[in-house]
Amino acid sequence: MIWILRNISVHLWITTLFAIPLSFYLLPGLAEFFPGINPLITGVVTIAGVIVTISFLMDLTAKKIITNLIKEGHAWERSGIFNKADKNYTKALRIYDTFLLWPFAPKKTAQRISGAIAKFNLNSSVENINFKLGTLVYLKVNPADKDIAHLWLTRLRKSSIITSLEQEILSMLAERYYSNKVLSILILDIFLGLEREDFTAKKLYQHVLSDPELKHGYAEKIEALIGKPEDTLQREVSFQFFDKKPVKKIEIGKKVQMLFKKGVSFLQSLCFFVGGSLRSLILSVARVYTYIKQNEKTRFYLKAGFLTLVSGLLLFFMVSSISHIFKSRTIEKEKIKTHIQVFKPLTIQVAAYLKPKHAQRYVDILKKKEIDARIKKVYGGGKTWFVVRVSEFTDKESAAAYGQKLKKQKIIDDFFVNNK
Repeated sequence: MIWILRNISVHLWITTLFAIPLSFYLLPGLAEFFPGINPLITGVVTIAGVIVTISFLMDLTAKKIITNLIKEGHAWERSGIFNKADKNYTKALRIYDTFLLWPFAPKKTAQRISGAIAKFNLNSSVENINFKLGTLVYLKVNPADKDIAHLWLTRLRKSSIITSLEQEILSMLAERYYSNKVLSILILDIFLGLEREDFTAKKLYQHVLSDPELKHGYAEKIEALIGKPEDTLQREVSFQFFDKKPVKKIEIGKKVQMLFKKGVSFLQSLCFFVGGSLRSLILSVARVYTYIKQNEKTRFYLKAGFLTLVSGLLLFFMVSSISHIFKSRTIEKEKIKTHIQVFKPLTIQVAAYLKPKHAQRYVDILKKKEIDARIKKVYGGGKTWFVVRVSEFTDKESAAAYGQKLKKQKIIDDFFVNNK
């Protein structure tokens, strides 16, 4: 609850920070453009419009940032750098919680985040309680995703503690995948481990016992848990048919007429009540508006009260956000250094010999000059060549520049860029 309130306060603080100055900047021009409207009404409408517009733009920007973070997280995940992917997904989740508030929170973004988190959580060894909950939410909304369901069931079968929410998701998947042998076997193993005897479990047991391939391996375990379930389950899931008894004739026409008259009478009463309430409300609002318009002191007090309220809210949001920033700075974060090996596919060839001793002699000369040189055996023109290559490069331009440098220093006679 505190996390939700903190996120809402950040969203409203940023909105108010931009909305209040912008509204007061636009208010004089709008008041001149609409001279016949009360300035108080113009001010309220202006502030509300600016707040809605800024909130919409913030949510739109947050959606684009989240999309980019998810794409970057996928890239880190494919590279095997899971700590970077974890940070990206966590940041995307925090931005979604902070900025995408109703009614501007798109469902597609929520599904995309939960789907990415579910796949990452089930395919990596990173422990994150928020990711575990996100996986359950994704399965609850998207039970048709067989791949995620299979990964989740495989991990759940190894777990020693299963929560009530996991039990709910498990029952929902059992109802959906009775005919899927792979998933139904996983669910069956979990049900037997939990010793479940509810209707969903018994229905799955009966389905397994009706399959000759599965019955051979699970019949003893099922019968040891609930006995022979054929008779009991048949009573639970079958319909009871009784002998037909004579039905008394009912005068349908009269009952329909009575129900119609009661419905019409109820609608008339409801319309009178709603109309009277609206009329009283409109008259009350008109009287209050007339009273405020005729009393200058009342208008002054309302304006002062409104400005005081806005100032108080703005001050509260500023204090809340500043305190949150200072608290966040006190938390020590462990810096993780990630070493990424850059692939260097190019080198420069400076000499070629038919005898390896000549090539080795030239390499020794280059190494004395602190140049990274090596020998590689290649075949060409029906002969075996021992070529001398220098250094490694990521692109052709840097390789050519290095070769020109060695040539100007008269260390080598000539060169050409080649693949390693």
